Amino acid sequence: MKDLELRYTQKEDYPELSDWWDWWRWKDSKPSLELLDDLKHGLMVSNEIENICAGFLYFTNARAFGLLEFVISNPGIKNKDLRRESQIFLLSSLIALARKQGVKVLFSSIRNPNLIKTYQECGFVLGSKNSNEMICKL
Repeated sequence: MKDLELRYTQKEDYPELSDWWDWWRWKDSKPSLELLDDLKHGLMVSNEIENICAGFLYFTNARAFGLLEFVISNPGIKNKDLRRESQIFLLSSLIALARKQGVKVLFSSIRNPNLIKTYQECGFVLGSKNSNEMICKL
């Protein structure tokens, strides 16, 4: 992780993130800038050359409960070791940020088997199997 950099996401990152979500087939369900709260609570991992991955925290009215969502990686990164190392760095940093804000439990909804393994390496446990996410857009 010596060459990885971490920063807060900014509104200017949204077009790039949007392209990543499109590439990973989230075109119809990618989060809007509004849903991401103008990217205020996201972190971006990069190296000297390019952005590698990003993820977002959501804080709820139950101060000890938070959401870690919309983790996405740059599809142009073909080096699997770099991608994995970056994701571990990202998740560990988001967990530390949530802990600093008083969060005691983080929830995340993911499907990708490789990302599930990475989450588990960072301390997440599998909450349920064969469940469906239900979303109501208001």
